[in-house]
Amino acid sequence: MPRHLVSPERFALAAYDALSANIAILNDQSIIVAVNRAWDDFAQEFAGAGPTANNGLGSNYLAISEATTGDDRPYALETAAGIRDLLAGTRKVAEIEYPCKVANEQRYYMARVTAFDQDGERFVVVAHEDITRRKRAELALESLNRELEERIEARTRELEEAGRVAERHNAELEESNRNLSQFASVAAHDLQEPLRLIGAYADLLRHRSFDRLDTRSQTHLGHLLDQVGRARQLVRDVLTLSRVALRPTLQPVNLRALWEACIATFPWPDDTRLECADLPPVLGDVAQLRQLLLNLLGNALKFRSARPLELSLRVESQGPQLHFQLTDNGIGIAPQHHEKVFVMFQRLHSRTPSGLGSSEAPTGGNGVGLAVCKMVVERHGGRLWLTSAEGQGTTFHFTLPAAPPVNDETAVQQSAPVSD
Repeated sequence: MPRHLVSPERFALAAYDALSANIAILNDQSIIVAVNRAWDDFAQEFAGAGPTANNGLGSNYLAISEATTGDDRPYALETAAGIRDLLAGTRKVAEIEYPCKVANEQRYYMARVTAFDQDGERFVVVAHEDITRRKRAELALESLNRELEERIEARTRELEEAGRVAERHNAELEESNRNLSQFASVAAHDLQEPLRLIGAYADLLRHRSFDRLDTRSQTHLGHLLDQVGRARQLVRDVLTLSRVALRPTLQPVNLRALWEACIATFPWPDDTRLECADLPPVLGDVAQLRQLLLNLLGNALKFRSARPLELSLRVESQGPQLHFQLTDNGIGIAPQHHEKVFVMFQRLHSRTPSGLGSSEAPTGGNGVGLAVCKMVVERHGGRLWLTSAEGQGTTFHFTLPAAPPVNDETAVQQSAPVSD
């Protein structure tokens, strides 16, 4: 043997005593014939309790294990069964994890039982390894996992309950919207007739008796006609709101055909330039999308600048959503007003006098049109916003859900446009 190599037998006893596990060697009769230093130390610490008391040398490990009572009995019997299997040669290794209270401290051990043959005899090695630190970490992790699972279950129950409450609230809100929409529709229809009569009689008075009225009466008559026109427009706006307040019924819509139908309803100046890209179909409600385009187109026409009007509609795909951009070269909107224009009854332009006897609504409108647009887009699961600079035109951006193409035979231009 080379000088730098040493026979392992030289270190066997020292290594055996240096092992941290508590080790005992049993003969084929289960008698403890040898123990290491760790076993001795543990026996002293655990004196008087179990097979290790007074280090157990000469004791029958199997007999003591099978005589164990109390909470430790299942683990002792499992260890004994492992020893019997190893002595019989039916198993190569047995591992048993068990708790153990030492000096009022809860510890955990792993008993590993193996066998070997020497000098024609069968021996069993019983090694008890202290796994307290690892076990405590495992138990702490299990406790955290249980706590986390309990929190998740509790949170899930809360979310489910919140979902049920939200569903009830949504159902109640939908019912309330239907009732309000029906009320607004009936009220607006009922108001139209008296307003029509007031306007008709005032207009008749203007035609037949205007010259016989004094200046103050003529002014009052002009204000009356202007306010009747405004009231009639307000009634039409309320009707529009009642139509878009309800959740839309979604179906594929040919938006290019709808654009063409809406364009045809406006008196565009001769020098107007209108452009529209190839528009893919969207998923939406035809009546509400028509109202969206009518309001946006009417807004561009109403607030055009002195230069020839230019209006274009473009689209970009954004996954399941389509991003539309309607751009005009009108008077534009100052940055501080970009959010205000979508607020109900919020008007940024003063009303222009409409001329004595005119039944048309003032140029400024009632501040409902863009609020309706926002409501329509949001009802379709999209978003509406604008980019603009005063005097440089405006781009209205809105997103709508994409849909498969529709057949040209079902083009929506055949549907009658909604009254503005």
